[in-house]
Amino acid sequence: MMMARSIPTPLWFAAAFFPMVVAQIVRLQQFDPAAWIVWDYAGRLGALAVLSAIPAARTVAFRFEPLRIALWEVTVWIVGIVLADHYLGGWIRRTINGLLPATVLGAYPEVQGWLLVVDIVFGLGLVALSEEIVFRRCARHLLQSYLDDGFALVLATSFLFGAYHWWTGFGNIGEAVVIGGLLMTLYRRSGALWPAVLGHYLTDIVNFAL
Repeated sequence: MMMARSIPTPLWFAAAFFPMVVAQIVRLQQFDPAAWIVWDYAGRLGALAVLSAIPAARTVAFRFEPLRIALWEVTVWIVGIVLADHYLGGWIRRTINGLLPATVLGAYPEVQGWLLVVDIVFGLGLVALSEEIVFRRCARHLLQSYLDDGFALVLATSFLFGAYHWWTGFGNIGEAVVIGGLLMTLYRRSGALWPAVLGHYLTDIVNFAL
């Protein structure tokens, strides 16, 4: 029996990715906003639980990384990413999904009241944290041995991030590829993951809450 510490990176990455994809498939069948959100949270928490349970994954996913750039540069990057997503990403999403509406297999639910507050504060934070850990930190660790740590890796992780948005339409996939590339570039430059998490969180707030 394979010991947890010796599980190779591709296997524990796939194990963490699995509950996120399963949750996507199941929630497409949910028409109640609360049920949709519960499945969404379950998939993301499941991925983090898998990463926590496997020692080899835990040392990658939850490691401390010191910030290598000034806070003013972090601020400039985050503001730029939020604006790029809102304007360029929004244009890509609207244009391509407008031309290819059949590629949109589902939509995010419209929530109100206390559920909206919970989703903005906790849900979007969970989205940003889980996706940055999986698609930036863990995917970078997975692909570095194959692609080094340059443009090819940024491109590959961005397409992986875009593919994760398969159910939202080709326009959203294109938007996710662009923003995923910017977030990975920020992560590589800053040396720490939290600027990318914060940028992701603020981007989602602008998209979903404003």
